[in-house]
Amino acid sequence: MRISAKCSIAVHCLLFLHEYGGTQKVTSGLLALSTGCNPVMIRSIMSAMKKAGIIQVTAGSGGAVLVLPPEEITLYRVYTAVEGDGLRDLIGVHSMPSALCPIGRNIRVVLQKRYETVREDMRRSLQSVTLADFIAEYRKTGSGPV
Repeated sequence: MRISAKCSIAVHCLLFLHEYGGTQKVTSGLLALSTGCNPVMIRSIMSAMKKAGIIQVTAGSGGAVLVLPPEEITLYRVYTAVEGDGLRDLIGVHSMPSALCPIGRNIRVVLQKRYETVREDMRRSLQSVTLADFIAEYRKTGSGPV
């Protein structure tokens, strides 16, 4: 399984909003400079996080702010905002096993329960990490807030 860079870019943006949003207007252009990404990608990620109720964005160049405390913004919430329900397809199963083979006929049933356990473990793991955890780690680097 691979979580795309969009999730990490989203966390980067949220961390930036938390650390610098109180002292300056945080726009997609500013976030693009910080992340090294195209402003269009940043706007797409910000739009997804807005729809998920994580941030509020003022139209035009009004900037963005967090609408939830960092402790309530889980990595799972960020992940599902920008990736959708990617955990559903966490582990793929080949689509055309042979119906003539006893294993091929039953492989989906055999795998289904165990794969669901793996998806649930991944979900719980993502839910256990919050923006507050990333903020604490960032501050340990010595950079701290402005």
